[in-house]
Amino acid sequence: MGKEVFLMADMDIKQVVTTLKNDFSDGHQIVFWYDDDGGFKDSISELTTALADVAIVIELMSGHQLETKLRLLNADQSEKFLVYSPQPQPPIEENHLRDMVLYSVTFKADAQEILRQELGLPTNLHRFLKDHKTFFANKVRRARFAKFDIDSYHSQPAVAIMATITRLDQPLVDFFGVLKAILKADLVNNKYLNEFKKYGVLSEFWDKVHQQFNFESDPNETQVLDLSTALYVTMAFRQMDLKVPAKVQQWNLDRKIANVQTFMQQFSASEKVDNQDSFAQVAAAVWQVIDQKQLFRQLEIDDIARADVFKQFDKRILLWIQTQLKLDISDVTVNGVEIDQLTKQRETTHYGQTPYFNHLYQMMCNAWWLKKMVGTSPADNMSSLINDYLEAGYLVDTDYRHFVYEYQQAGFPEDFQPVKNLVEAWYVDYLSTYAVTWNRNFNYQELAPKVLQRNFYKQYVGMENNRIVVIISDSLRFEVAKELQNQFSLDDQINELNMHYLVTGLPSVTYMGMSALLPHRQLALQTNTRRVAVDGMEADNVKKRQLILQQANPRSVAYRFKELKSKTRDELRTAFAGQDVIYIYHNQIDTTAENQGTEDETFAAANEAINELRGFVNRLRSASIAHLYITADHGYLYRDEKLKAVDKIELPTDDADWKAPRYLITKREVKEPGINRQSLATVLNNEDERYVYYPTTANVFRANGGDNYVHGGSSLQEMLVPLLEIRTSSDKSNAQMAELQLVNTKRRITSLEVPLSIMQPEPISATVVPTSYKLYFVDDQDHQISGQLVVNANSEKKAIGERIQTVRSTLIDQVYNRNSVYYLVIENLTDHSISKLQYTMDLVNPDDI
Repeated sequence: MGKEVFLMADMDIKQVVTTLKNDFSDGHQIVFWYDDDGGFKDSISELTTALADVAIVIELMSGHQLETKLRLLNADQSEKFLVYSPQPQPPIEENHLRDMVLYSVTFKADAQEILRQELGLPTNLHRFLKDHKTFFANKVRRARFAKFDIDSYHSQPAVAIMATITRLDQPLVDFFGVLKAILKADLVNNKYLNEFKKYGVLSEFWDKVHQQFNFESDPNETQVLDLSTALYVTMAFRQMDLKVPAKVQQWNLDRKIANVQTFMQQFSASEKVDNQDSFAQVAAAVWQVIDQKQLFRQLEIDDIARADVFKQFDKRILLWIQTQLKLDISDVTVNGVEIDQLTKQRETTHYGQTPYFNHLYQMMCNAWWLKKMVGTSPADNMSSLINDYLEAGYLVDTDYRHFVYEYQQAGFPEDFQPVKNLVEAWYVDYLSTYAVTWNRNFNYQELAPKVLQRNFYKQYVGMENNRIVVIISDSLRFEVAKELQNQFSLDDQINELNMHYLVTGLPSVTYMGMSALLPHRQLALQTNTRRVAVDGMEADNVKKRQLILQQANPRSVAYRFKELKSKTRDELRTAFAGQDVIYIYHNQIDTTAENQGTEDETFAAANEAINELRGFVNRLRSASIAHLYITADHGYLYRDEKLKAVDKIELPTDDADWKAPRYLITKREVKEPGINRQSLATVLNNEDERYVYYPTTANVFRANGGDNYVHGGSSLQEMLVPLLEIRTSSDKSNAQMAELQLVNTKRRITSLEVPLSIMQPEPISATVVPTSYKLYFVDDQDHQISGQLVVNANSEKKAIGERIQTVRSTLIDQVYNRNSVYYLVIENLTDHSISKLQYTMDLVNPDDI
């Protein structure tokens, strides 16, 4: 009778080869190996190579017994054979090799035990490997399975197969991670569930779903969609603190609400793949299912504003705000907060962080602020008008600019055309009211000499003993420079920051402003060209302006910004070497706005100007520039709605007149309603006999020019230009990211809902920069056991009590070991540094809750 060799648990593929070689070295010519499960079929080529100098490997295929037997009978006595069959040995009556098997050696290997050892699994998982031998028959699947940490799945090995199939890209097996991958794949005819069925873990998957969420559903092709619907509906009503309606109890998962909350928070926070927002895509499919049931249509706005799982909630909130603006209701609140605070809260939600809704919320916030500002009445004297504008009035222009920009970035949404029309009406009315008041009180001769633009060089540059840089940004309106100033105020490498102002001459245009900012004894507006002669010299380009600067100080130089913006620190130092006065001409806003094809991008250009100037000042600082000014040649008026015929004043002219939309220069006497004039002799301090005529409102003369962007006239926006003085430091920045500290001293958890009081120790300042953090709980194996919360450390409040916020983290509903330790993870989202705070659990068994 043949000899049987049976290898057990301590065996691997190398030992298979070793054992077979031993059998042949014992003098056996033929070794039969009936591999019942075909577990080593993929290794035949490896065995063939390993036994090449010992024996011939024959793979016994079905229907080839007689052929194989003849091959063996006709073999030379010196030849040895390993006959491998990936099937069980057939019954005696069907086994034509039975007589040869009886006098040969029969070899057996336990593939599951070899695999168990290879994967490092405990002995109790031998049966699991055998039950799922089809899954483990593939090397690639085995390799992916082996990457998971055994401690994370030894009690639920089927979930590790699910994690392998769904290609969970993390070392810890996590059922919520598996479920997220399934929802991201497809809600009907899910490819992963098809593979679960193929490899025998589908029933375990639905058992796990029931265990985690108490979800019950009849098996069908929409089962994943049914589960998704239950998760989203339950979460929505939980956020609203309302009960799930009786008519949709099939979607009520309240018995496992902690797990629903944790999963939904994790799913909402999961990274987008290929710019696809899977959370939103699933929500859209669910909405199609529930929309006909009108679950949320009768709910109050306070309820809707507490939830964030459907984008329809955000749209409803935004339309509701639009309605309040139309009804002119200014004291309304939602859940105790005013509209501007509500929009800021919504910007942190899932949809509020998406570009579309983020733009809309910022748009509505600016509309709300604008509405509050435009109702104020202007002062009735020039000094107060200027002071009011410098203090807060400029914010009307800022809010309008931001509103229009966000509206454009959102894609000009038709649903919000009503609020766009409201904002346009408010702003145009504001401009006209303030322009009329300004022009009723404006007197050029009453302005202090230091604020006249034409005295800039004498008052600020000529008296400076040290090197100074002057950046003149074409059309940099005062309110835009204030935003730039606010950004600089958070830079600890800026030692001193002062905002002054200058009043331009009339007309408030480039050829006047650029000349007025140069050193001079006399300015003269030429009669034959639109140029201002500076002490008899032309000043219509940078080279000519440099010559004028050098007349006042030979150690002067002038550059265009685009000549310098790409230079290195050392190249900048070389460019400025030996110079006392450096003029740099920046042109972002005016270039964009004056072009008819890009006129509607004026406010986007303003944002770009802020970014360019901020970055450039930092580079100048690194090039040892310690003192600089940022100013402008003029401001402008911009209305996003095109000017109508009624807004244009018809004014006859003759050949000697210069006419533009906001001004007319002529010697003639013009007497028309709604028009004022200013003597050029007063503006230029010379004997020019001409006058500048301009509309007393925000309207324009009928003339060639832009439809939205105009300048040259008399208004605060056109004439009041910034003079931002900056002194920099060469010291290294000491700025640090804002921190978060846990106020709670109790580190024992007694409920699945864990309140966390978080404090920001220091307010945002030049040395403390805003930072965002992600908070979540993990077990001692680093397995996440809660949803993820994003907390922003961005408060500028001085009182420490106003920098404390309370959030709630929801733990997974499972059994927790009172003797184990758990951690609250606080992850910095900027540098991804992590701090951990240790907790213990004192929870009753979830089944008893």
